[in-house]
Amino acid sequence: MKRRAGPRGSGILAGLLFLASMAGGAGYWLVLHMPGSSHEGTPPPLDEEGQVLRDRLHGHVRVLAEEIGERHYWMADRMHAAADAIEAAFREAGHEPLRHPVPTGSQVFDNIEVRLPGNGLEEEILVVGAHYDTVRGSPGADDNASGVAVLIELARLLRDAELDRSLRLVAFANEEIPFFGSDAMGSLRYARQARAEDANIVGMMSLEMLGYYSDAPGSQYHPPLLGHFYPDRGDFVAFIGNMRSRQLVRQAIGAFREHAHVPSEGLAAPELIRDIRRSDHWAFWEMGYPAVMLTDTANFRNPYYHGPNDTPERLDYETMARLTEALAKALETMARR
Repeated sequence: MKRRAGPRGSGILAGLLFLASMAGGAGYWLVLHMPGSSHEGTPPPLDEEGQVLRDRLHGHVRVLAEEIGERHYWMADRMHAAADAIEAAFREAGHEPLRHPVPTGSQVFDNIEVRLPGNGLEEEILVVGAHYDTVRGSPGADDNASGVAVLIELARLLRDAELDRSLRLVAFANEEIPFFGSDAMGSLRYARQARAEDANIVGMMSLEMLGYYSDAPGSQYHPPLLGHFYPDRGDFVAFIGNMRSRQLVRQAIGAFREHAHVPSEGLAAPELIRDIRRSDHWAFWEMGYPAVMLTDTANFRNPYYHGPNDTPERLDYETMARLTEALAKALETMARR
């Protein structure tokens, strides 16, 4: 996830949320209300399959954040090593990945994609993506080896699913600064190509930091006024979109809540709120596609964000396993008409 928006973004957010709160029921319904109920209480213990999934997720994070470490333009060999590791993991999960080159200065990196075809007469596509690069100076366990690990295990869990809509799982290069919003941003290049091909993408989900959780009071922070609406415990996953993607946000969190033993919160808000734009889903908004970010809220919870201590041992792999299982079932539901 790219760096946090400045004070201007938070100020706009405070003003808009104030207006929404003053609007009573209408504002609440448009911005904050989500279908279903967030999970409450102690989750059941992981079964044998869940334990295997937990260990697989941990293994993917260790490969990216520990064996390879920080990975970005200035350590190009590590970017290539990460791409190779992701491709190998997709293959081990039973797929034949595609590579799409992303020219970046004097280097060429790759988006790595797995396609699960649908059975529908019309080609409707759901995209799920996660970036595999890091900022300089961070091994990026949560940001964003955690998202890539979930992406890989979704490919395994959904390998034999019967789908009406096609599902594309993509590991993106170059989400972090200085490439965010540039021609070298992997997700923006992908979304532009999809638009040029008139691809019928009905929704995109960005997996952005999914590993850090805490049930301690005061462990969750929020931009101004959001604390009036959301918990102060960092034990939930957030579904976040813009107003044009409100239907997708509601569809995604509603499907997730049908299966999840992980608390969840949702927000659909205007793009003037800069904090909601901080991942690869923004690239799809730019191309006119509905998109949502799924996140542990990054710096609003994780004190090791963008630093040298964003390391594998700090993540909660049991919660990640529960999230991945529920998300696979949610995506299967969303891919059926």
